[in-house]
Amino acid sequence: MSIAGDRTVAPWLDDSQFPFVSKFANVDGGRMHYVDDGQGEPVIFVHGFPTWSFMWRGLIRDLSTKHRCIAMDHIGFGLSDKPARWSYTPEAHARNFKKLLDHIGLSTFSLVVHDFGGPIALSYAIDNPGRINRICVVNSFLWSLKNDTSFQKFDHRMHGPMGKLALTATNTGLSHLVHGMVEQKQKVAGKVYPQYTGPFSKASDRHGAHVLAQGYIGSSTWLYDLWVRRESLAQKPLQVLWGMKDKLFSADHLNKWRAAWPNADVVTFPESGSLVMEEQAKEVEAAMYMFLDGHSELQSTTKALHAEF
Repeated sequence: MSIAGDRTVAPWLDDSQFPFVSKFANVDGGRMHYVDDGQGEPVIFVHGFPTWSFMWRGLIRDLSTKHRCIAMDHIGFGLSDKPARWSYTPEAHARNFKKLLDHIGLSTFSLVVHDFGGPIALSYAIDNPGRINRICVVNSFLWSLKNDTSFQKFDHRMHGPMGKLALTATNTGLSHLVHGMVEQKQKVAGKVYPQYTGPFSKASDRHGAHVLAQGYIGSSTWLYDLWVRRESLAQKPLQVLWGMKDKLFSADHLNKWRAAWPNADVVTFPESGSLVMEEQAKEVEAAMYMFLDGHSELQSTTKALHAEF
């Protein structure tokens, strides 16, 4: 990967799909890549496992007409550095998220989080609630998964010798994971998938993804502590967008959000998987756009429209 002017050049990167100016911040582990596009109230998009800021491209393009959209790549993912020796734990990523915020220098902002992006970003929000305007959660979590059967099985696969081999020896394992995150495969163009697996083309590039995957169970103590301290965010407007055919995050996980935030704006997508922004791009954008602009009077209409999909 190299920098040509303000454009990032990678052999696998399709500029027509990801046409944004690349920016970088020095954090622990190397250079963190991020996109900073548009003007208005800031919104920070935080990805999880095993994706990168590419997943937010449509939302950045369309929401940047009214919002300053910032989307980063964790160290080891996307266009960020992938050092051979670094911890890659979610706790380390959370510390780097704070470093990025210090680098950018925002006073207040909203958060949009997916998968492990939830605890990584919300750990900062819990400690700094006065800086958070709104929170949008997309198939994510904020609690210990230690006793969760589905994640116990996932962790066993990731820790086992065959799982590690599948995830690190070749790109096939990660490609399989990404395809499995999409339920309505006919809605996602084939040219999209190489943009998700491209950052992991070399064996050395896949180490960070493997370590983060172990954090679902391995970081249980940290996750438990976050959930205990969630009260600082209790009064923040919360939206939950949920692909109901996610292979890991189920209706039970969605209901945990509902129970903790009974006034949350919840929009479900019955036929979508975890990458709901790929499968239901227009619907996700419409729901998120209204939520970020505070149009609560329109949210019930949004839910009714989504019920048809």
